[in-house]
Amino acid sequence: MQSQLQAAINQICAEKNIEQSVVVQAIESAIALAYKKDFGRPTQNIKVHMGDSIADIRIFEIRTVVEKVVDFDTEISLKEAQLIRPDVEVGGTVYVPVELHENFGRIAAQTAKQVLTQQIQEAERSMLHEKFTNKVGELLTARVQKVDRDSVLVEIEGVTTLLYNKQQIRGEKYFTGQRIKVYLESVGQSSKGPQLKITRSSKRFIEALFEAEIPEMRQELVYIARIAREAGVRCKIAVASDEQGVDPVGAFVGQRGSRIKAVMEEVGEERLDIIQFSEDPKKFLLAALAPAKISKVEFYKGEKGEDRVKIFVREEERAMAIGRKGQNVRIAGQLVGMQIDVLTFDGPEEEDESIVKAPEPKQKKEKREVNEKVTIDQLDGVNPEVVATLMEIGLSQIKQFEGLKADELAEIGISVEEAQTVVDAVAKYLKQL
Repeated sequence: MQSQLQAAINQICAEKNIEQSVVVQAIESAIALAYKKDFGRPTQNIKVHMGDSIADIRIFEIRTVVEKVVDFDTEISLKEAQLIRPDVEVGGTVYVPVELHENFGRIAAQTAKQVLTQQIQEAERSMLHEKFTNKVGELLTARVQKVDRDSVLVEIEGVTTLLYNKQQIRGEKYFTGQRIKVYLESVGQSSKGPQLKITRSSKRFIEALFEAEIPEMRQELVYIARIAREAGVRCKIAVASDEQGVDPVGAFVGQRGSRIKAVMEEVGEERLDIIQFSEDPKKFLLAALAPAKISKVEFYKGEKGEDRVKIFVREEERAMAIGRKGQNVRIAGQLVGMQIDVLTFDGPEEEDESIVKAPEPKQKKEKREVNEKVTIDQLDGVNPEVVATLMEIGLSQIKQFEGLKADELAEIGISVEEAQTVVDAVAKYLKQL
């Protein structure tokens, strides 16, 4: 008949899928430490052998056989050793039985109980870690437990973790009990269990949301070629398909916009633009800047060899091309992988290079060349923060500001007063030429 200890070990091993030898070894090691602490000496080498019950536990000292004993805790003479093991020789080891103290049975029982409790906790942590490791790269449902200033405490399938501000969608408000979707980026391990790194602000979150809605994406008939995102503001998704006859944009939008609406419900006010990917740089650029109508495009290399592009738009298209606070041109630049400079255009939509133009007057040519080299940061009286904002969205050259009014410039996200300062500085510079 099994003892209570053995029955407990068997039950734990069966329920938690733990090897019995692992539990037994852990108990034996813990009992050895307990014995050395209360009854032994630090230098002793103790070995515990556990039977079916606490009463069957036997403790041994492991000693090395020597000709002359120097350390009585770790060594034994050949003569004494052969009384225990007749065939042993010098250099061998013997297990010397230790007489147990009368109180040791109680200590051993307490130790075994503690070890079993620890084994259960460690097994549960290990199982949870493995469970979530297999879910990395997936969408999970989280329940909000507490909302703090810099993070939100959420619970996911029995595990609590934090959704930090930088991983949240800008402008979102959370409340206790709310259920939200999160993307699992990675899983760490700690003494308290698995540490889940989750996000709602990454590009992969958007991809995973679409994958959940689009069977063609799961079947690899359509895919996301590129994605550029400012969480809570705007996201541009370039989609494609290698299958003939498949419309990737239609697959992502869905009938009457059903699929994209499902994703939009999860990201709130964030705007989603679905774009047909193209290997043709110009075609892809025009799609990325839509719905703004671009009159002319010039690709070129920057001073550091980086890819850049100038886009020329009519005055009435300028605000749309740039977008509120420069978001359209900035995110489009991220999508196509180059800095975009926005210039006002008043010529024909596409110039025929075969037409011979009249020579440009020398004075006008020199003025144009100067304007192309001078940048907004070289002007006096313009706030450096405003300069940084303008240059970030591709408004850097003086010629880009010619003809602009303050209210038009303010549409990109700076105040009317700041815009007027820029307009005045540009006018002052041009007047000096």
